[in-house]
Amino acid sequence: MSSPTWKADPLALLPTLSQHPRRSGSDESQASDTSTEAEQLSLASSSTILNLQLELIKDKLKEYKPLDANDDTAKVLNAFLDNLYGLGLATLAHEIDKFSSDPLKLRQLRNCLVDAILKPMAAAGGKQPGVTPSTNDLADDAIEAAMSSIEGSSRKGQATLKADCLRRDNNRCVIMGIVDSKVWKEMPTEERTSKHGATECAHILPFALRKLDDRSATHTKNKAAIWWALYEYFPILNGKIAPNTINQAANAMTLAAFAHRVFGAFSFGLKATEKDHEYQIEVLDPESYETSLLPPQVTFLQHDTRVPMPDKDLLDVHLRIGRILKVSGIGAAVRQSLARYEDRTEDNISSDGSTNLERILGDKLLMYI
Repeated sequence: MSSPTWKADPLALLPTLSQHPRRSGSDESQASDTSTEAEQLSLASSSTILNLQLELIKDKLKEYKPLDANDDTAKVLNAFLDNLYGLGLATLAHEIDKFSSDPLKLRQLRNCLVDAILKPMAAAGGKQPGVTPSTNDLADDAIEAAMSSIEGSSRKGQATLKADCLRRDNNRCVIMGIVDSKVWKEMPTEERTSKHGATECAHILPFALRKLDDRSATHTKNKAAIWWALYEYFPILNGKIAPNTINQAANAMTLAAFAHRVFGAFSFGLKATEKDHEYQIEVLDPESYETSLLPPQVTFLQHDTRVPMPDKDLLDVHLRIGRILKVSGIGAAVRQSLARYEDRTEDNISSDGSTNLERILGDKLLMYI
């Protein structure tokens, strides 16, 4: 089974994302002050001092009183604190400290992190760019018209990227070692010494984060908010990747179709070792049969030196987001929401109007997370 393809941007229908508490209202003027304080702490202090600061902040989160029965603010913020590092960690720590006496601001901070980082990454990961018929006709014509189709230039760029990655990766999955089926069929019989299978060009940071679609004001604003949050809490990305450079070889690798699917679903990540291009497989979903097929460790080889290797910093960000999705429970919530939507077909929509269409649309838009 290949990875899902999508006719439109999987992020196109997301409603306006929650605004960051220090980028809204009266806190707008204080945004730069908070960032400056965090940067000073990160650069001037030792890890020991920062760890002591974190202990105090975690103690404050223990005092947070949920606003309702479904309020997971403390859980989500702790998941980020445990998996960020450096300036990104210092920034979040300062924000939590700053808003610790205001539960509404802490909840808003949680919503921003979930809306701008966790939901987009979980919803868009593992999707194979392409143009295929929609498998679900629930959305009405107005919604479908609002969805952004992949431009021809993007499809061409994707084909070029896949060809580059295949050359660099010796025409095989960098995790499983299986040869791309199309290449295998063209090989002389005596060279067919490895098993073959369908391979795909897998993006480390999702392809859906590519260049903004100016045709939708909400879409454009959301993409800008997503990139702001990624740069704010994973500053290693700044200057390394951007919306117009998503389709770069350093952000891609050749994976077997099933490996792409579980990688994009954050069921596993790649943890760099001390050796160049050597990674440990960190399984984030041990109950998945597919992750049980993965080797414990891999070494990437560069068979075409003109094509850059997968960037270890991008892989590290992917792994950290995967850990946060798992520990916070947001990853499971996104999967459940999308599964509920996919299970709803025209065949089980009642003609008497009793079907909760608002709930169905809410699941598609990830509004209940």
